[in-house]
Amino acid sequence: MSKLDQNKTPLFSVLKNEYVGRNILPFHVPGHKRGKGVDEEFYNFMGEGPFSMDVTIFTMVDGLHHPKSCIKEAQELTADAYGVKHSFFAVNGTSGAIQAMIMSVMKAGEKILVPRNVHKSVSAGIILSGSEPVYMNPEIDENLGIALGVKPQTVENMLKQDPDIAAVLIINPTYYGVATDIKKIADIVHSYDIPLIVDEAHGPHLHFHEELPVSAVDVGADICTQSTHKILGAMTQMSLIHVNSDRVDVEKVKQILSLLHTTSPSYPLMASLDCARRQIAIKGRELLTKTIELARRFRREANRIPGIYCFGEELVGKDGFFAFDPTKITISAKELGLKGFELESLLVDDYNIQMELSDYYNTLGLVTIGDTDESIDRLLDALRDISNRFIENAKHLEKNFIKLPDTPELVLMPREAFYSEKNKVAFKESVGKICGEMIMAYPPGIPIIIAGERISQDIIDHIEELKEAKLHLQGMEDPDLQTINVIEEEDAVYIYSEKMKNKLIGVQMNLGENKSGTEFGPDELLQSYPDTFDEMELISVERQKEDFNDKKLKFKNTILHTSEKIAKIVNEAVRDGYRPIMIGGDHTISLGSVSGVTLEKEVGLIWISAHGDMNTPESTLTGNIHGMPLALLQGIGDRDLANCFYEGAKVESKNVVIFGAREIELEERKIIEEVGVKIVYYDEILRKGIDNVLQEIKDYLKVDNVHISFDLNAIDPEIAPGVSVPVRNGFSEDEVFKTLKFLFKNYWITSADLVEFNPVNDINGKTAELINDIVSYMTNPD
Repeated sequence: MSKLDQNKTPLFSVLKNEYVGRNILPFHVPGHKRGKGVDEEFYNFMGEGPFSMDVTIFTMVDGLHHPKSCIKEAQELTADAYGVKHSFFAVNGTSGAIQAMIMSVMKAGEKILVPRNVHKSVSAGIILSGSEPVYMNPEIDENLGIALGVKPQTVENMLKQDPDIAAVLIINPTYYGVATDIKKIADIVHSYDIPLIVDEAHGPHLHFHEELPVSAVDVGADICTQSTHKILGAMTQMSLIHVNSDRVDVEKVKQILSLLHTTSPSYPLMASLDCARRQIAIKGRELLTKTIELARRFRREANRIPGIYCFGEELVGKDGFFAFDPTKITISAKELGLKGFELESLLVDDYNIQMELSDYYNTLGLVTIGDTDESIDRLLDALRDISNRFIENAKHLEKNFIKLPDTPELVLMPREAFYSEKNKVAFKESVGKICGEMIMAYPPGIPIIIAGERISQDIIDHIEELKEAKLHLQGMEDPDLQTINVIEEEDAVYIYSEKMKNKLIGVQMNLGENKSGTEFGPDELLQSYPDTFDEMELISVERQKEDFNDKKLKFKNTILHTSEKIAKIVNEAVRDGYRPIMIGGDHTISLGSVSGVTLEKEVGLIWISAHGDMNTPESTLTGNIHGMPLALLQGIGDRDLANCFYEGAKVESKNVVIFGAREIELEERKIIEEVGVKIVYYDEILRKGIDNVLQEIKDYLKVDNVHISFDLNAIDPEIAPGVSVPVRNGFSEDEVFKTLKFLFKNYWITSADLVEFNPVNDINGKTAELINDIVSYMTNPD
């Protein structure tokens, strides 16, 4: 129920009564000066009104970017009419509004769950925000050849599978008027305490009539956009954004809209939106009752015409078809042998009737508050005539719906694909390449592949089937798809906008190996390379009371105390959107760093070390805990240490890879084999080649998030002498950076350790220089 006077039109009234009514003499843009400078024919056709109020921003008429008077009041009236907290005029159409919604909610690198059949403006918003799409498939009606809605169960399953999803975007209703159970989806999404974004471009009228599907604004959508020029009376390009939740920062929305909006918005267009709001708020139910009746009459009459079918509420209850907006009329003439685009062409060429769109089977029209009995009768008469013309020789349109293949592998985020260099190759020879464009087929209007996804043989075979069936393909540069734009691996641009927010943390620890030197590592790096390490946060080691009779767990209490300090700082960094990079110190610091990360995210662990670090108090020869952290992280060994920061194992053994091992003790080897950790010895790397072994790791380690724990003893001591326990041979510098580049390219690197740097043994500063290069790469991977 409105609390404000919905009869008011503050923006339109100021333009009409103040600016035009006072006959203001303009010395401002636009240059036509209230129509006096407009082409004569155009002015005579348009009339005086639009030009008389075509103004720019000044105090009298308010400003869209920082509204203080009439525009502010107009937006408040809109929010009141729709029963939401905040409403904003969107002058770049709903496409611009969708981009603004995504940018307001998503940070670069975060995951957003979206239906596969989203409008291209969603893809643009994902590119602009730098977010990563996670796709879910809507339901498909093969008989109609259209995509329906996404089932609530699909949303719930996807959120269970991927806890890193930061927001969900839903279409409600679709272009064809099909609505999902948006209330149930909102409840599911909010149970994960993340925002629901709704593209309600085709539902600005839903709130105002009980016989229409429920609007997203009425069931708890956090932010949604509506296209007021589609069903309502606003002029083309006018849309609304509604914010109705504290999960969305309204100040951020204002900031993003100011960034995206033109600085010269059209006042006549905004005035039309102001008045369209008044119209729907005051007369909405009356106007929509008439519109719904017209649409239902059209549907009844159309379905009596031989060879014509217009689906409706009889399909409610199917998967993905929870409710239906009858004002969308989807007309099929396939029983007359006519494809959708053929029917559309007949209507415009022979009957002067222009429909909204067509696909392979259907042509779509909209019945709006501007329709009358006469307009409905004219369309029905045209369809009857078409039926008479084609019924005798009609051949049922052959069914050409072909099932979609699996969603391809996403190699590059859309933003990365957008900025990467493209090359043309023969489409049939593009298998294995990264796609540089989008290919979509009608039906059902779902992208088969988008830029950044890898082209498989299944994709090529599927598209060749579609071409043979003469289905409509669109989105690609070459309309015949003889060639396709691809991105070569070496040309890919990897933009880690969010990942580049790094936090360096140094730990002055040597007790894990019980040997002097590693405690000086962070300070030495800070002094030698201040440009890289000047913002590194140092964690000091506070000695705790120890049981020196325990020869199997030396300095256990101090190591546990320090690890829990590390875990707390790392956890806060991860929650704040940073990638923590730990600089040691001995390898016991990984107990804290991995514990801090895994409280927030499930990770895989790449343990780059000459040693396995899988000892237990029973297997250790020295009692030094720096030989145990990998076992402890899997819940193996001393209970107190294994329960560091929170109780239980931090990683699953199947998600651990020891990489580059050269010196594994016999008892330690037995533990590794028993729990099933994958180990890649350095000899194997030499035998197979680093590229082949890295690919094997990718095939084995099926996780999204990875923590890298890098012990410098993995490197050849000729290259990195500054370690406490050197082991002969080991990685070359080239192999180190190939490994890092591969991991950063194929996984989301949540965090990293770089440990066992001992400046006491560093000859000519070689190791410190290499560490500086490694950290520089980790903080800004290419």
